[in-house]
Amino acid sequence: MKPIFGTSTIQADERGRIRIPSSYRTALGDTKIYGFKNKKGCYLRIFGSDMLNSLLAGYSGMVPPEECRTSARVRGIYSHIRELEEDKQGRFTIPQNWREKLQIVKEVVFIGMGNTIELWAKEVYDEYEAQQELLEDDEDENGDEIFGTFKF
Repeated sequence: MKPIFGTSTIQADERGRIRIPSSYRTALGDTKIYGFKNKKGCYLRIFGSDMLNSLLAGYSGMVPPEECRTSARVRGIYSHIRELEEDKQGRFTIPQNWREKLQIVKEVVFIGMGNTIELWAKEVYDEYEAQQELLEDDEDENGDEIFGTFKF
């Protein structure tokens, strides 16, 4: 699978339908797409069938009934995954309760995260970015922690 990276901002249509940018959709492959809403409700993680199968394989057989903590974690993951059904134009609709939790009104930001995509409400992402800029101001000016020894 080709890595997915970069950001793209689009608008939902009047019915709340959203289309994944074509380069991102192509990278996911010819597959059904799924969404996972994180517990904090900041963003929706979107991925294809291959990633779903890998995720579920990692948790299969991991839920002995006596392990309440493990069961709760697996239940939390499974219960927050949904298929995002695309129409003939490649648009999907996020369930209303998820849109409310994610604060999606009109504009959304897609962020490529390697083998998955994050979808944020633009306002929420802009606020997140502003907070990150404040944190970056406190970092060492001689390097970037993410890229280590690479200098730009």
